[in-house]
Amino acid sequence: MFQVQIYSSKGVIILTLKKYLQKTISFATTVAITATLFTGTGVYAASSTPPFNYAEALQKSLYFYDAEKCGPGITGGKLEWRGDCHVEDSQVPLIPKNKDSVGTNLSQAFIDKNRAVLDPDGDGTLDLHGGFHDAGDHVKFGLPQSYTISTLGWGFYEFRDSFKQINEEEHMIDILKWGNDYLLRSTFLDKNGEVVAFCYQVGEGNIDHNWWQPPELNQKEKVQRPAYFATSENPASDQCSGAAAALAVNYLNFKDTEPAYAKKCLDTAKALYKFAVKYRGCGYSGGFYNSSYDDDEMSWAAVWLNIATGDQAYINDITAVGSDRRYTGYLKKIINAPEDNWQNIWVHSWDTVWGGVFAKLAPITNTQRDWYFFRWNLEYWSGIQHENPSDGTFMAGTPAGFKVINTWGSARYNAAAQLCAVVYTKYAGKQDVSDWAKTQMDYILGDNPMGRSYEVGYSDISAKHPHHRAAHGSKTLSMLDPKEHRHTLWGALVGGPDATDKHVDETTDFVYNEVAIDYNAGFVGALAGLYKYYGQGQKPLADFPPKEPDSVDFYAESKLEQENAERTQITVNIHNETSRPPQFVDGLKLRYFFNISEMLSAGQTIKNVDVQVMYDEAGVIDGKAAAIKGPFAWNEANGDYYIEIDWSGNSFYGDREFQFALVAAQDSNWKTHWDTTNDWSRKDITKTYAVNERISVFKGGVKMFGQEPSSGGTEIKPGDLNKDGNVDALDYALLKRYLLDPTTEVDLSVWDLNKDSEINSLDLIALMRLLLANS
Repeated sequence: MFQVQIYSSKGVIILTLKKYLQKTISFATTVAITATLFTGTGVYAASSTPPFNYAEALQKSLYFYDAEKCGPGITGGKLEWRGDCHVEDSQVPLIPKNKDSVGTNLSQAFIDKNRAVLDPDGDGTLDLHGGFHDAGDHVKFGLPQSYTISTLGWGFYEFRDSFKQINEEEHMIDILKWGNDYLLRSTFLDKNGEVVAFCYQVGEGNIDHNWWQPPELNQKEKVQRPAYFATSENPASDQCSGAAAALAVNYLNFKDTEPAYAKKCLDTAKALYKFAVKYRGCGYSGGFYNSSYDDDEMSWAAVWLNIATGDQAYINDITAVGSDRRYTGYLKKIINAPEDNWQNIWVHSWDTVWGGVFAKLAPITNTQRDWYFFRWNLEYWSGIQHENPSDGTFMAGTPAGFKVINTWGSARYNAAAQLCAVVYTKYAGKQDVSDWAKTQMDYILGDNPMGRSYEVGYSDISAKHPHHRAAHGSKTLSMLDPKEHRHTLWGALVGGPDATDKHVDETTDFVYNEVAIDYNAGFVGALAGLYKYYGQGQKPLADFPPKEPDSVDFYAESKLEQENAERTQITVNIHNETSRPPQFVDGLKLRYFFNISEMLSAGQTIKNVDVQVMYDEAGVIDGKAAAIKGPFAWNEANGDYYIEIDWSGNSFYGDREFQFALVAAQDSNWKTHWDTTNDWSRKDITKTYAVNERISVFKGGVKMFGQEPSSGGTEIKPGDLNKDGNVDALDYALLKRYLLDPTTEVDLSVWDLNKDSEINSLDLIALMRLLLANS
């Protein structure tokens, strides 16, 4: 643990850098920054015509939060490749955390005392579903979660019209409510409306980070998700006040349209703040998002509660001064007395929110002190001359003029400074800092030496390899496999450049290419403000996001192991490659077709064929063996048969190998009659794996892949479900019956009339139209 204090020439502390671990500033970086703090730069000139479409950039920036959603209710949303995940968060065991990291940080005594509040339905679990994954990982960390929801709400509060004008208001409301609802669900109030406990973290970084895979594939048996609470026993006022700020901001956003919902947000915000005041202390993060003090979060909550209620007491909590003229409110953490100076060389961020505090405090108090604190920080960032001409303290820029306060997530800090700049313009009426913000945003969007946009999916020059498990879509727990991401992480702001304008677009590089919910929070608000001031008339994209290209989700590969005059030994590999969203699938099976006409001609029968199992991967890694069934007659007159390998009862993702042998018995004259040249599924199999379209794959009885030999009848027409040669009311009735009870096996090529690889009500409509057209 460390703390660095930087002093002005008069010996006044102008910044206290808190402890930053993992995702934040290192001591070495701090030293590097302090060495260049006082290098001045010139004023940036802004173009009157923006070279970039801020409407499109803002539109896309919201979709990152659809990618970060956690819990049920995701499948079928705005991103087809994201689905329900971590639904077990709705049933976290109400027990003290055990050796397997299952449970909570609550003591048994606390649980017993407060069980009626914590577990009103008595099922022994806690409902903590919802919220957002932190980054490319899947922990719901406290401070970045509340910072994100409050900062997104702040940008919406200040520039709501921007979201309206690009038709994204309802989208933003959905995102804010997703976050709000999680905070409300995580707050446990007694009958008097007093906070008993607040859950601020679900999951454990050191466990979660071992699994590089989409969240839909995280299995609770392997990726434990303990829950951490702020209580009277374990105070976490930084966490509680951060959540209070978020709920207070969003009370303002919903009070006119959903007053009952807004009131619930405000009542909970008040209760959380009161609880934080009573029980001070910083919460747990496992070393990922630690806060060394809570005064800034307490101020952030208090200023928004004042705006929401008009209660001056909240401002007094921040600015109170004792009889000795020294601060006794939260400001005492950074400044001794009103006569002293303080200069903020950091920025509004997940841990240090003083930038946001003074952005809102200045218009409320309208004091020279608070306006100075607000303005000075923006002058320091932008290089605009300080109001005091003798003050030459400015942040150094990169060679291309981009301001980098920390190379880990440089773009997120810069974007947060831009948000503060456009808010300053709104309340102070001065556009110089927003002109600067525009140059920085244009740099982020592509006007930089790398010729790269740091917003994923914004353009063809965007970074393409964000450090993000869901978008990458690995099946092998490897950041290197696949080489290219399976999905576009629309709108995500990657870490950005270093102090030399360099950036590395690699999945493995979590410094340059990390993405996180706190990264986009200031980015969204900044874009909304820049759209207001510079982007009027620009249009978002229509029909966004685009559908991803069709893919084959289920298929089979095969290879030849060995073969002679008496046997064929084959390995098949069945694939579940679902990606929109990825999912474990049960009920998969395949059919391998072969022909014994030569044996029949010699007087033998199918009973003279033995099926032997050589290897079953599912039985080894899943503990449940696949079932091999048959042989079954397919076209008996022609000698066509098939065996079926059935993985029903084994829900898996990826692929499973199965090796078998077909062994022909000798006839009465000790001769064998085994000929593979007419075997349907054997054709073109080599000793190297290849996709085999002559092996059919079924999911839940529906054929998803493969071609099968003729069964002896005429070609079946689409819609002829009962295969009687006609498409009529009998087929319509058969489809209706299947939709009520989809347990029978069907041929997708005949039943899937709208060609969406599913049998559903749309096929019923298509069949009805076909009947009407033929009538």
